[in-house]
Amino acid sequence: MKTTKYVMLTLLLAVSQLGLAKSVVTEFKVEGQCGDCKSRIEKALDLPGISFATWDVDSKMITIRYNDKRFSETDIHSIISELGYATEKQEANQTAEDALPKCCRPGGAKHCAPKE
Repeated sequence: MKTTKYVMLTLLLAVSQLGLAKSVVTEFKVEGQCGDCKSRIEKALDLPGISFATWDVDSKMITIRYNDKRFSETDIHSIISELGYATEKQEANQTAEDALPKCCRPGGAKHCAPKE
């Protein structure tokens, strides 16, 4: 009887592991310009299911760790696009891009405050 319970418990745990979400790390280019863009992008990705998101101003690369049961990579590109930023897979939402501060628009880096 104890052996049967042990086998059943083991099988139950093994099957339950198959449906668990995994943490995925991805990196791609986002067309931002400055530290304000960095803050805006990272804040928008501060969501349940995204455990880490950091965008590098110089390389324009974002690194994100997310739960693949809550988000797909396409979802993340869409979130960033809706902020007004283009990614390597999705154009920026034009209305959102037009609403960005001048320094945050494409080619607007010349309007940004200098880095400290």
